[in-house]
Amino acid sequence: MESFVTKLVILLLAITLYWSVRGIIQMFQRYNAILVVFYFVLLFPIAYLHAFTLGIFGSSKKQRLKKEVAARVKAEKMYQEQMKDDNF
Repeated sequence: MESFVTKLVILLLAITLYWSVRGIIQMFQRYNAILVVFYFVLLFPIAYLHAFTLGIFGSSKKQRLKKEVAARVKAEKMYQEQMKDDNF
């Protein structure tokens, strides 16, 4: 029984560590690196919870890039349609 509890705790700690590291990486990708470092130094508990929630719920860099490209394509199409309408 004790080994099961130990394995469960280690598994939970590993998952928590994974989500935390993933969130910290996302923070460095999204925000200015100097500000992220200051954020962690000055407001560690809040910054850690922020990184942890980003690690769990945050979108990856590829997903954010796809969303940004789709928004730019949509804006470009709207601009092209507007230019067509203005020419006639």
